[in-house]
Amino acid sequence: MSIAELARSIGTKRSPAPLQEWESAQGPVSISTSTLEKLAKKTRAPYGMLFLSSPPDEQLPIRDFRRASVQDRRRPSLELIETIEDYQIRQSWYSEVLQEEGAEPIGFISSASTTDDPDSLAENMSSSLRIGTEERRRLSANEDVALWLIKRLDESGITVVRKGFAGSATNRTLNKEEFKGFALADRFAPFIFVNGTDWPASQVFTIVHECVHLWLGESAIPSGDWFDGADLPVERFCNKVAAQVLMPAIEFDQLWVSSLSVKENLEVLSQHFRVSSLALLYRAINRSLISDVQFKSALQTSNHEFRLATKSKSEASGGSFYNNVGVHLGKRFVREVLTRTLGGKTLYTEAFNLLGTRKTSVIHTMAEKYL
Repeated sequence: MSIAELARSIGTKRSPAPLQEWESAQGPVSISTSTLEKLAKKTRAPYGMLFLSSPPDEQLPIRDFRRASVQDRRRPSLELIETIEDYQIRQSWYSEVLQEEGAEPIGFISSASTTDDPDSLAENMSSSLRIGTEERRRLSANEDVALWLIKRLDESGITVVRKGFAGSATNRTLNKEEFKGFALADRFAPFIFVNGTDWPASQVFTIVHECVHLWLGESAIPSGDWFDGADLPVERFCNKVAAQVLMPAIEFDQLWVSSLSVKENLEVLSQHFRVSSLALLYRAINRSLISDVQFKSALQTSNHEFRLATKSKSEASGGSFYNNVGVHLGKRFVREVLTRTLGGKTLYTEAFNLLGTRKTSVIHTMAEKYL
């Protein structure tokens, strides 16, 4: 918000002059405790932080694989930090509940390492999650693929959530240029978060990439620029495995027709594999099916089409609050919270925080839909 907007929201008498004076002051300033509290609340800054001589160096609570060019551009946004922390809290609760109920740890979490053969690991993941190409290619749209993939992971014990804003404020949009998603590894309650502002075909690759991090047993936020050679070795490994899961090499090579143009091949393969043209292009160059010149030309076109497609992209989930609860929190998680709350094992006050509501009536309406 602008200085004038912030000044009006905290009720300064000489709007916006006091804020400008405080911001430029070299020494102590005169400000009342009540105004300072309002300022902290409106800017979502911890009250005590306003007394520091400089802002603290805020670090993400999980491993950050975004390249230096992204990290140096700005500190992690408050929206990103809050989103990670919100889902860490939910994951912690869910993991403890599952262990109390005697659940067995999920066998594939932390079962792999970067020394494993990528193709073998991809085969293991495809089999464990039941996400082979055959069923996927029969789906009619990329959004359907994302939903199908999320359902498969849910059945395997992985909670996948998609959301395009922080907290409950729909105007606090998550920036897909800052991050596409992240993985929270846990032997009992693994979580994958997908930035809902990204487009569905890109979300599909994000989900599978994050799955590799879960197999490695690592909570992480990836670079998001898939297949880039500048990525760290762990990210390149995850990309190789995810590419093999979604676009198996033998299948890919058989479908690529050298007599067709790159554009024609992309059209055919996108319908078969249901992934983005960017993913297909990088797969093709890595399989030595196209030249550097062809790749650069097609990449430029694909990036242009991608920008046009995403320019007016809105969050995919849509629908009512009650439909979105399952998308934003994961249906398995929602059912667990509701079951325990209505069964008297979880307090309503705790359920309110976990489900993002403050009304008992909303809890009961959720139960009608999800139980």
